[in-house]
Amino acid sequence: MTKEFNTASLPKATLHEHIEGTVTPEMAAKLAQRHHITLPDNFVMAEGQYDKNDFPNGRYAYDESDFWAFINTYDNVADMMRTPQDYYDVTKDYLSKNAAEGGVYAELILSPAHMAVEVNPETGKSELSAPRYRAMMEAITKAADEVKEETGLETRFIATGVRNLGAENVKQVAEFIRDNPHPLVTGFGIAGNERAGKFDDFAEALSIAKSAGLKLALHAGEICGPESIKDAVRLGAARIGHGVSAPQDPAVMKELAEKNIMVEVCPTSNRILVTDLKGDLANHPARQLYDAGIRISLNPDDAGIFGTHTGKEHRISAEKFGFTKAEMLDITLCAVENSFADVKTRKQVKENIYKKMTADDRREMKDLADNAKNPYLKKRLETRVAESEKTAKKLEIQKRRAKTMKTMKASRFALLAQKSAGRS
Repeated sequence: MTKEFNTASLPKATLHEHIEGTVTPEMAAKLAQRHHITLPDNFVMAEGQYDKNDFPNGRYAYDESDFWAFINTYDNVADMMRTPQDYYDVTKDYLSKNAAEGGVYAELILSPAHMAVEVNPETGKSELSAPRYRAMMEAITKAADEVKEETGLETRFIATGVRNLGAENVKQVAEFIRDNPHPLVTGFGIAGNERAGKFDDFAEALSIAKSAGLKLALHAGEICGPESIKDAVRLGAARIGHGVSAPQDPAVMKELAEKNIMVEVCPTSNRILVTDLKGDLANHPARQLYDAGIRISLNPDDAGIFGTHTGKEHRISAEKFGFTKAEMLDITLCAVENSFADVKTRKQVKENIYKKMTADDRREMKDLADNAKNPYLKKRLETRVAESEKTAKKLEIQKRRAKTMKTMKASRFALLAQKSAGRS
């Protein structure tokens, strides 16, 4: 049943990507020059020290086995994003690359605690600033709108609180986003060090976000165990960021599958940062999650910092986890369905994906559904088969109508030509 296929041609949806983490070494050099910052000599690798085919936008030189080296690199990069122009350039660069790799939908994670903070001249304290936030969002939205116009890529944003800054800070961020709504900011998340407090410490912040109509995507089960996933779900998470520890608790696995709660899988990030995987994707539970009927998506997390991108994560997932083309299409469709876009947008993006499926793709999807053992997975795949066939029939009807209209138009012109010839 498994056939070789090229992941480059697949439609792709990204749900887990921190905007500061998208900054490539090439972009970092531009930001450093703009702000007159001298980067350390060993900040990025020199050409010849890495595979340019695997890292086309350069490679940072931090030691992947050193967590704090990664954090230091991330912080240095994030510190160079200071102005609306910076956010415009970074957003435009990332989304353009995403679309060029087949991206049809993307969500970017924003941190108001970084992008919207400035010093209050009256108090001398750093505070969330609505004017600064609006200026940044205007730049980011401009970039997203331009990429949509150029490529069709749909983009939404998730505002996130950083848990290691404390529950009060995350609450302030939630209140700030509630009081400064933006039509493309459709979700709220909690990221940062999972060991910095329990989810119950952030219950008030999450309640504020939900009351503002924002859906929740919470980082859980990356460093901590499945109990963190259980707590995130209990407090209303629609998606779980990372979720690597889920298979440690069968009850958590069942709950995720039953409630259609997505796990945002980040293969390269997890390989580097999750010590339980021992640096080997052979230990990653992505295949186990999928076979258990749990909805997953494939994401870069911090594309620029990790030297990866959406296309690379899909290629890695097909190679390392053995996902077939039909499974990869299902994963992308799941990502769209579990996205935080409005119903109309989700429906249109899904239909566009179905339109790209060939007759062979539909047959493979049917074979996958027929042979699926997990009831949640089987039901979902059977729905995929029905929806894809419906779209194919709709396209066929449209083609026939177009052909008929073309024939009728040609006949009309021929008749008019005959009448004209007869009069002359």
